[in-house]
Amino acid sequence: MRAGGQTTREQALRQIEGGHADAVVVGRAHIANPDLVERWQGGHPENEPRPELFYGPSAEGYTDYPVLEAA
Repeated sequence: MRAGGQTTREQALRQIEGGHADAVVVGRAHIANPDLVERWQGGHPENEPRPELFYGPSAEGYTDYPVLEAA
C-alpha cells in the first residue's frame, strides 16, 4: 500500500490481519463518512469524498456528508 492513497476497508483488513499494522489511518474516507466504522462493520456503501471542496473557504465538503440513516 502506498502512502497518500485512499485506503479501502479491504486494504485495512489485509494490513491488520496480515500482522503488518495494529491500526490503519483512513482520513479521506472518514471525512466523507463520519460513521465510517458503522459502515465498514455492516458492509454499507460509502460516500465519495469531494476533493474539489478540500481546503475551501467554508465547511462544505467536510461537515455536510450524509450519515448512514440519512443516506
